[in-house]
Amino acid sequence: MIDYKKYRIFVIAIFAVLLMFGIYIGFGLESKKNVANPAEAVIKKEEDVDIYNDTTTSKKYDIELVYEDYYTLCNETITKSETVYDTNVDELLEIEKSKQSASSKEYEVKEKTKERLVFYRELDQNCPNHFNVKLENGVIVIYSVVNESVSTVYKTIDIAQELIRPELVEELNLGIEINSKEELNLFIEDIES
Repeated sequence: MIDYKKYRIFVIAIFAVLLMFGIYIGFGLESKKNVANPAEAVIKKEEDVDIYNDTTTSKKYDIELVYEDYYTLCNETITKSETVYDTNVDELLEIEKSKQSASSKEYEVKEKTKERLVFYRELDQNCPNHFNVKLENGVIVIYSVVNESVSTVYKTIDIAQELIRPELVEELNLGIEINSKEELNLFIEDIES
């Protein structure tokens, strides 16, 4: 008959011996790795480590690319951002600078880290969220106002003038200034209803 108490002790002893053997082998391999490459075993002094600037340009990161346009006439900033995956900041900077040169849109670098690249420029005009709405020849014309002397047609709405409230017709003949796309959408809904 099998003595289960002795059998359990035997299994636990075998398990403990195998566990200790595995730990010994693991530490032995780690120490051989450090001896094989002594340069990696050297620990840098705290003053030699710069955690804020990564000097290795070959590492790849996911970088947030940001473009900021500051419009001086309306004091507004429009920011566009995206994430560029698996690149480094120097490669991305070179690519974006060549794109800017090709499109004649020159930006300055406002911020450059290993995980973020911010371009900035100032424009002496209004942002694209400024409009002037007028009634011309029976058609409502929405102009995008660049500055005091330059406007471009943003949209036209063909609507019967008799459907527009008389007080609104007078305002439209003079021109109505609108300073956001949300306000413009509400205005268009109001005219068309």
